[in-house]
Amino acid sequence: MKDINLVIEICGSAGEGTISAGEILSRFMSGQGFEIMSFDSYPAEIRGFGKCVAHTRISSGRIYSPGKFADVLIALNDKHSISQLSALKESGILIYDSQPARPHKEDESVVGWAKPGMISYGIPLNMLAHKATGNARGMNMVALGALAALFHVDKQGFTDSIKNRYGKKKQIVIDSNVNSFLEGFDWTKENIKKIDTHSFKGITPPKLKEKLIVNGNQLVAQAALDANLSFYAGYPITPATKIMEILSKELPKHGGILLQTEDEIAAIGAVIGAGFGGKRAMTATSGPGFALMTEFTGLSVMAEVPAVIICSQRGGPSTGIPTKTEQSDFNSAVLGGTGDCPRIILAPTDTKSCYEAMVLALYFAEKYQTLVVLLLDFFLSNSIRNIDILQKPLPKYLDANIAPDKEDLKNYQRYKITKSGISPRTIPGTKGGMFFSTGLEHDEVGRPNYSDANHLKMTQKRYKKFNTVLSEAPVPEISATDKDEFDIGVISWGSSAGAAHEAVMSAQKEGINASFFSSMMLSPFPEKELIGFSDKCKKILIPELNFSGQFASFVTRILKRPVERLNFITGRPMASEDILEEMREM
Repeated sequence: MKDINLVIEICGSAGEGTISAGEILSRFMSGQGFEIMSFDSYPAEIRGFGKCVAHTRISSGRIYSPGKFADVLIALNDKHSISQLSALKESGILIYDSQPARPHKEDESVVGWAKPGMISYGIPLNMLAHKATGNARGMNMVALGALAALFHVDKQGFTDSIKNRYGKKKQIVIDSNVNSFLEGFDWTKENIKKIDTHSFKGITPPKLKEKLIVNGNQLVAQAALDANLSFYAGYPITPATKIMEILSKELPKHGGILLQTEDEIAAIGAVIGAGFGGKRAMTATSGPGFALMTEFTGLSVMAEVPAVIICSQRGGPSTGIPTKTEQSDFNSAVLGGTGDCPRIILAPTDTKSCYEAMVLALYFAEKYQTLVVLLLDFFLSNSIRNIDILQKPLPKYLDANIAPDKEDLKNYQRYKITKSGISPRTIPGTKGGMFFSTGLEHDEVGRPNYSDANHLKMTQKRYKKFNTVLSEAPVPEISATDKDEFDIGVISWGSSAGAAHEAVMSAQKEGINASFFSSMMLSPFPEKELIGFSDKCKKILIPELNFSGQFASFVTRILKRPVERLNFITGRPMASEDILEEMREM
């Protein structure tokens, strides 16, 4: 069967419909049965005229990463597209406006910067948009029409997809977008001689089950609702704001409450208060907001109050780069805080696993009476995938509090020492279940106690829960488990895991004996499984999106052996091509 695997980028300025065009393309291709992964980049400013890029990978096979280089670049704006040409393959295809509204100054036409070997198709995007609607707003739809004609995409199906996209708009809006698309399609069909070999003609992907087209933020919000979230407190911050926006509409429908606070400190304080009251509660933030929450995270651990924080990482430090992706909050999440402060850290590895991780976060927080941090990043929060319809959480994940029995309530000890480290927890108002709760070190009843013997005993208790939670942790993903030895083992985490997986599969096709390891659970870490994997590997490679190799340093302390580090802070997601190149050199 004929296969296809294309990366298509649309580049324009804010306000030119770049992101909308990418969304329409992705949704249509998903409806045709193809796998899609799309990722948009745009300026940090709310109202700006900066560069926007809609990046979409379309494949008849499974997709693990967005792809580093584009096969096709659609230039809606020449100035911005010139800088984007470096991301186009040397044999890539450039679609540009052959009749712009004003003649370009010297060196400002994108086609003049195209490298030898690139194929350029000039389409009068601006002229055709004016013909269709009387203005330039339809250039993005004209470009999609040209793309559909060049790559033999179903004209009627694409037209229907555009109508569905704008179905709730006025008829004039629907007509203008459809007419712009048709002008681009028909003009290209009649006037352009195709000289490249890419085509969707004759490719019939297997009929797929109904698909969800979602990003990580949407799945996190849906999982929270499905897992009985009762309270959300938060302060808007990119790239986590969408979670709060969704919950502000949906949580009240489920009987819950959403509170927009004055800052992140108030948000985590409110979440811990709700957790103390027996409610499943969470907040979502990014690096700068997570830094403000640090003092309260210690309170959650010390007082053993359930709390969940979503930290969607972005370029840092400080305010950093709000609309770029990075994995540089690992140390803050896993190691940050005062004193010995154990907490559970989960990091989904792809869009789909965002749902599972969110369900587990609320479950673990309630059952183990502690802080759980779920580490996303800008890429996971915003990249769009088409995935199978998800199963709702099992009943065991919806109510996990371990309540005291009648015997416990006779002389109730809120912080009773147990084999698992989990103490029976009463909800305020339980008869006979009153207790002291404080951020000070305390005894089993909850009264402050500063003796060295007590501090050791209670610290051991808080860490003992770590050993217990590992028995319920998601199993690490390891490839080629039947082999006894590998030349290279790739250990990854978070959103970089997909690129690592793809790189290892490509390396295996080239004859490199390689395997990969990734774990959703970062703290406590499945050290036994990691060491077992490492013992099979002659060399270890750890790719991640931060400058200092934070995860690599963490892993090195466990393995007690040197590892190769591959670090990027480009603001873009990890590329499998870069990992593969490093593996070849190794």
